[in-house]
Amino acid sequence: MAYQFPKSEQELRQRLAKWREIFFAQKYRFDLGQSFLVVLNFTLLIITASDKLQIFFGLRLRSLLILIVPLGFIGVWVFGYFMDKVVRAAQMAERQSMKRSEMWTNHNAQMDRMERELQKVKQLLTEQKKEISRTINRRRGQ
Repeated sequence: MAYQFPKSEQELRQRLAKWREIFFAQKYRFDLGQSFLVVLNFTLLIITASDKLQIFFGLRLRSLLILIVPLGFIGVWVFGYFMDKVVRAAQMAERQSMKRSEMWTNHNAQMDRMERELQKVKQLLTEQKKEISRTINRRRGQ
């Protein structure tokens, strides 16, 4: 299948926006996975720093370096994908920051107070409506 050039500038902008979104999603996942990279680096540091561990695991890390580095990056991306899709890290981080924010706590308390007051006003209006209806019905009955 041959590449088709966009027919209009609008179509080109839509394609670029789509690709920009795809690239940003992958960058976001890689950023989420960086915490895993710390664990991976620490593990590799311990293994490479100790000749006894290399002998125990039966590894020659210098020869495996060609595989370890790309697998590390893939592992970071997979961990980021897991954090993005399963854990929903962005939503969890937002929830935690809202719980710890004094501004949000005050805002939510104020909104709760306003909702309670609105419920009271609704209740008073409903009672007033019923009273007006009763008065009208009594006058019609006379």
